[in-house]
Amino acid sequence: MLAAFTACASSGSGGSSSGSQDSISRAEIYNSSTSNVYELITRLRPQWLRSPASGAISTGLPRNQVVLVYLDRQRLEDLEALKTVSVEGIDSARWVDAARVQTIMSDVPAVPIAGAILLKTRK
Repeated sequence: MLAAFTACASSGSGGSSSGSQDSISRAEIYNSSTSNVYELITRLRPQWLRSPASGAISTGLPRNQVVLVYLDRQRLEDLEALKTVSVEGIDSARWVDAARVQTIMSDVPAVPIAGAILLKTRK
């Protein structure tokens, strides 16, 4: 029974530690059995990939917010780029909300932003 509890606690699907929904640790990456970062995030933090609709623009139609992606502080094209990034060299992944992205990244485009996924590689 202890082994079953330990396996559940280390699966990453529960929120056992504070802030765990905003980050993916090296241990979670290693234990994920995924080949690319898109699969990793889809499995462990799917909410990071969702772009909620923002307020209406001048035409009155809803406009989707963009999720930015950074690999070692270099902005990648879009979420699809995550499919080309292998989990092998990734040390951690972190979700940053829209308000904080503006303060920590210098090349934020002038579009509605939902937040950003920051990937850090092992050095």
